[in-house]
Amino acid sequence: MHRKLAAVAVSALAMVLAPLATTADASTKSDVVSLARSACGSAYSTTVAAADQGVPGSYYWYVLLYNPSNGYNCATLIKDSKNGDYNKATYMGVGIRVAGGSWHEDAGNYTKYAGPVYVHAPNQCVYLHTQQPGDEWWSNAMACS
Repeated sequence: MHRKLAAVAVSALAMVLAPLATTADASTKSDVVSLARSACGSAYSTTVAAADQGVPGSYYWYVLLYNPSNGYNCATLIKDSKNGDYNKATYMGVGIRVAGGSWHEDAGNYTKYAGPVYVHAPNQCVYLHTQQPGDEWWSNAMACS
């Protein structure tokens, strides 16, 4: 009886976790967010967004963090350690702005990440812009409250 219940529990858990395996490895996402927090500062405790840019084989992540005590957002573009150019300088960039505001950007040849860039945006939407080899991306409104 216990073996049957264990098998059912494992099957149910596999069904719940299967969709996660197709997106980002949780430890990889955790590592990326941890690096972003190191770059932005420990007060940036709220993860607003962290996603793989979706370019097959390139492994770049944008991470948007928020500091609730001062109202600033912080953005970084991070190379995943699976990236073939990890620890090699390649052109990459990240930008952030509030609706109607100016872009705050950082771009250049970096080994691990571009940024951090900051914008004061309490109770406002922010927009991200990222650049990496072979791809450029602009977000829709994010972090709107």
